[in-house]
Amino acid sequence: MASSSIVTLAALIALLATLASCGRVARSDEPIYTSYRLPTAFKPEHYDLQVLTHLGDDRGYAFSGRVLIKMTCLEDANNVTLHSKNLTLGEKDIKLVQISDAGSEPVELKQIQYIKDNDYVVFYSAKSLQKGKRYEISIPFEGSLGTGLLGYYRSSYFDQQRKTKVWLSVTQFEPTYAREAFPCFDEPEMKATFDISLGHHKQYVALSNMPVNRSEPMASAHKDWVMDYFDRTVPMSTYLVAYSVNDFEYREAMIKMKGDVVFKIWARRDAIDQVDYAREVGPRVTRYYEEYFAEKFPLPKIDMIAIPDFSAGAMENWGLITYRETALLYHPNISTVSNKHRVASVIAHELAHQWFGNLVTMRWWTDLWLNEGFATYVASLGVEHLHPEWHSYEDESVSNSLNVFKLDALTTSHPVSVEIGHPNQISQIFDAISYDKGSTVIRMMHLFLGEDTFRDGVRLYLKRHKYANAEQNDLWAALTEKAHENGALPDDVNVKTVMESWTLQTGYPVVKVTRNYESNTAELTQVRFLSNREQATNASDYCWWVPLTYTTAESPNFVETNAKDWMMCGSNDLRKGPIKVINELPDKDQWVLFNIQLAGLYKVQYDKPNYKLIVRQLNSEQFNTISLINRAALIDDAMDLAWSQEQEYGIAFAMINYLRQETEYLPWKSALGNLGVLNRLLKRTPIYEVFRSYIQFIIEPIYDRLDIFNVEHYVSARLDSSKQRSMIASWACVFDVSDCTERSVGLFANWMAVKDPDTTNPIPQDIRGVVYCTAIRNGKEAEWNFLWARYQQSNVGSEKVLLIQSLTCSRETWLLQRFLHWSLNSTSGVRKQDTTILFANVAKNDIGFHLAKSFFLENTEQIYAYLTPDTSRLSRYLRPLAEHMASEKELQELKDLIESKRTVFEHATQGVKQALETVEVNMKWKSASYGQMARYLPMLNYRSAALDVLELI
Repeated sequence: MASSSIVTLAALIALLATLASCGRVARSDEPIYTSYRLPTAFKPEHYDLQVLTHLGDDRGYAFSGRVLIKMTCLEDANNVTLHSKNLTLGEKDIKLVQISDAGSEPVELKQIQYIKDNDYVVFYSAKSLQKGKRYEISIPFEGSLGTGLLGYYRSSYFDQQRKTKVWLSVTQFEPTYAREAFPCFDEPEMKATFDISLGHHKQYVALSNMPVNRSEPMASAHKDWVMDYFDRTVPMSTYLVAYSVNDFEYREAMIKMKGDVVFKIWARRDAIDQVDYAREVGPRVTRYYEEYFAEKFPLPKIDMIAIPDFSAGAMENWGLITYRETALLYHPNISTVSNKHRVASVIAHELAHQWFGNLVTMRWWTDLWLNEGFATYVASLGVEHLHPEWHSYEDESVSNSLNVFKLDALTTSHPVSVEIGHPNQISQIFDAISYDKGSTVIRMMHLFLGEDTFRDGVRLYLKRHKYANAEQNDLWAALTEKAHENGALPDDVNVKTVMESWTLQTGYPVVKVTRNYESNTAELTQVRFLSNREQATNASDYCWWVPLTYTTAESPNFVETNAKDWMMCGSNDLRKGPIKVINELPDKDQWVLFNIQLAGLYKVQYDKPNYKLIVRQLNSEQFNTISLINRAALIDDAMDLAWSQEQEYGIAFAMINYLRQETEYLPWKSALGNLGVLNRLLKRTPIYEVFRSYIQFIIEPIYDRLDIFNVEHYVSARLDSSKQRSMIASWACVFDVSDCTERSVGLFANWMAVKDPDTTNPIPQDIRGVVYCTAIRNGKEAEWNFLWARYQQSNVGSEKVLLIQSLTCSRETWLLQRFLHWSLNSTSGVRKQDTTILFANVAKNDIGFHLAKSFFLENTEQIYAYLTPDTSRLSRYLRPLAEHMASEKELQELKDLIESKRTVFEHATQGVKQALETVEVNMKWKSASYGQMARYLPMLNYRSAALDVLELI
């Protein structure tokens, strides 16, 4: 099996750490740490955690407290090793005692050692600590409340009523930041219960994982302070501990939960009117999960809180779920239907974690995907249950697959289940592989096992491992047991064998279908799909267990997604998968189509006669005989196969030609996503005008049909219709289709002319982003300043993000340059969490790309300092730049920068590799495929509308 690059890096870092630890002077009884995993001598049972929070008082912005950890000694030891980072410990007051039924006995500490590389603090005892005995260690600590969005940090907002800046504190501990808030065993397998108490000024409220048990005034040294004592938690990992001190308001949920679970939504006072949708969604989706998993939510309450400054989208802390405002708050008169979908999706995702991740937790971050992939997939089921009228399950299934197809076609991708060495690698795998590929392979498994087997297997898994930890093998075992009980898999096939070919290998296959039209059979082979064929030297060394689904023109059936057959790999050697032969196919004038509803994570390549049959069907009036999802998949497969030079672009353009009669969203999303890649690379070439003409040719019919600027269409719009309208309008305005630009600029001018633009906006909500961007692109400073003023006045998080994105559309270089510099200025009005959004959108701008590239090259150190401590986010600067680069000079610029600033990029190694490979792939494409573009595009514009597209194949 080919190892991923991240595994190689992990081994190198571990080796360097070993050499470093061996190089220092050590006493004979001092341990030599050869990995970044905690020693296993102690297992925590319980924490008493007390924290005092100072929010701008005479102590400034700081916290202090004491943690008492009760633990069991599992093997004889001479020390207790904990995680602690950026904390000052009160060493003189640290106490270690042995506890028993007879009482407690102090244990003398003779030395305290800090091992910075491991984030360890080691407490050496004067006598041996004995296996089977129980101990307690009590540690005073203090630290600063920084603004880095990790650990225990501070956020702020401007209160409109009181006309003042208000501070709050909140935690973000996943994956390894609890150690920055209190000394602890900061690994997911080290579960324990927690008694948490929070001291704070009485003007604030304190929240934590559990309800407040009692509140008491503090001693005179803390006048007007109270100490809130919270109920004991269930056993849980440190990364799920959460607390906040704030002055927010809350609204209780509209729907009462069974079992007296109290559901509250918290937000700053000025935004409390935006919580009503979350009040409805939260309890409904929780109730759905309780029934689906056959496991009641185990806590007495759920608080969901919207934080003004938050690095992630949301965090699933048990009983206190934290969100970005854009992911929890919804304003019916301002937010779009897509914003509403995002709120529903993120809430469903975080609540799914209450079972997948919280109740049953991965043993180590290698199986992060068990948390994130499952939560992503189950959330799509939850949203479909809430809003079947949205058809969001189809949308998310296709979107996730398309995302995976692009990223996982790079050699620098990584397996779903990936080995972790140094802790700084963990944050790098919170990416589309863990989330989208994890979700997609789970959907694939759901479809080939069937609903009953999947549901029963998941229930068994949760029941067996609740309040404990599990690995992917535990999930495979539960699902296999139910699959064999229900006859969903043959007795000699197990889920582990099938699924590990998808979770332990990087990438995915393209299945090549070669029909024998005389014998009505087909021969199927598989090989790893890569964006660059020249890198495919060992692509045939990979083999996946592929669930085969197919249908024919003779009797089209796009409903049955259970596997009709399998492409199997050798039981002892995955590299020796046999050729698969499919019999009893129809006659040569009937098409065959594989991978029904994208039920498997693979691409399909057909022979030319079969392609011609499919294209003829698509370009007929009966194009929708082929299902919606498969129309989207056919386009994506053909475009990707052409991109990688596996076949010519003629087939792909023949597929896309039918879009002039397509009315649905998903095929358009697939096509425009792929055409967007070509657009980026053709922009600076002589044939770009021909490409523009081609885009106009295919967009004009759908633009006219949708009647985008007709306000009547925006009443009770379907989610997919809303997304399609916005997407088509965006392309139409960029490519000057019909009256799109004129209508947009006119609508924006009307808005500028109203008396109170912050309360009156004549632009339909779902196309505001298109209208704003078009007006800014065609406007000057006056339009920019008007929209910036709306940003400053806005009280809705999703609107503020939309306004940032729109402001980056300007063609005025000085405005873009200033905006880029504002992104690194905490007083400019741009929040730190939005800096990467601003940069990426400037980089997408024709004018802005060169400005963004220069800005990044010249300010790398400043960007690194601003993002600290989460410098893995540097990859979010590299990615949008790399996507537009396609020259040797640009590649060398990037390489020189990375080489000269190795320490800056040391926590973003995965993103660095993917960025460099992306530029190399772009260069290869221009070298190999530009000629095809020059040959095909002139044939395809409006002057050749009568062209027989079958001649392209």
